[in-house]
Amino acid sequence: MRKVIVILLFAVFAVVGLASHNAFAGGQEKEAASAKKGRWHGIIVRIDKEGSNLDVSRENTVRRIYYDSSTQWTDGTKVIDMGEFKEGMDVICLGTYDEKGHLHATRIQLQRR
Repeated sequence: MRKVIVILLFAVFAVVGLASHNAFAGGQEKEAASAKKGRWHGIIVRIDKEGSNLDVSRENTVRRIYYDSSTQWTDGTKVIDMGEFKEGMDVICLGTYDEKGHLHATRIQLQRR
């Protein structure tokens, strides 16, 4: 009788552990899918420091790019100050798209012509 109880308890714990593992793995897959990588290359047409975003235009399409304190501002491989970026400059914005389709930049790189 004692063996049966031990085996049943082991089976219950195994099923619960497997179910929680699958639920955890499914959450990671959803998070990875929602963090789709993105890239946008164009000319800065507007910078809104209060709203932490800038509008970047390419071929008659303007896309709003969002940034935060962790965004790297670079000139090639050299990290520079965000204040050096001005309207009319050519940039490449790299980051991830959120669930609403907004690009949140992890890096904004100045392109020299």
